[in-house]
Amino acid sequence: TVIKDSKGFTLIEMAIVLIIIGIIIGAVVKGKDIIRSADQKKIYSKFFNEWRLVYVNYYDRSGRILGDISSPPDNQADGTDCVNLNDHTPVSGQPYYGITQIGLTAPTTNSSDTCTYRYTNSEGGAQDIAVTFNHGADNNTSGNYNYMQISNIPLELALAIDRMVDGQADGAIGDFIRVNATGALQPWIQSGEKPTDITSEVRWKMQF
Repeated sequence: TVIKDSKGFTLIEMAIVLIIIGIIIGAVVKGKDIIRSADQKKIYSKFFNEWRLVYVNYYDRSGRILGDISSPPDNQADGTDCVNLNDHTPVSGQPYYGITQIGLTAPTTNSSDTCTYRYTNSEGGAQDIAVTFNHGADNNTSGNYNYMQISNIPLELALAIDRMVDGQADGAIGDFIRVNATGALQPWIQSGEKPTDITSEVRWKMQF
């Protein structure tokens, strides 16, 4: 039996294989990015923006600010537990009504709580993002304002939502902002932070 000389891959063949592998990996990564972007847009339209519309429609129908439990009302959201935004919680001296009492419906989410939305970050971790409505000030604004208070949101999602709301992702300009404990506005990514880290306090300023 004659054994023929076996030859390995030439450099050109190896280069072609590596290029093909690179293209496949790039396509997979790009596909994941497209899916994540679509998910972020869905969270904006189906959760954050739907709650904003509930806030606006609540005022149109009731003449009150959603979350204002003061008696008499003072047109300031009070950080009411979001569960109580849905239904009236009977409290003596507080003529407060939830959205169901005036014919509104809370947004449909992917969790059992209409006030939370479960988001899977780029590292595969799950976070339950929560909203309610509150009022306050920051170092760049004169006087208090009402805002959607967003808790447990990772930086990567906050950046994406800021682009959708304000057209740029800076955290310190516009209506979608990051506020620290002293009221100072901050850029989204601080030194030592990574995209999947949870932000301090995120606010979406309401128009009234």
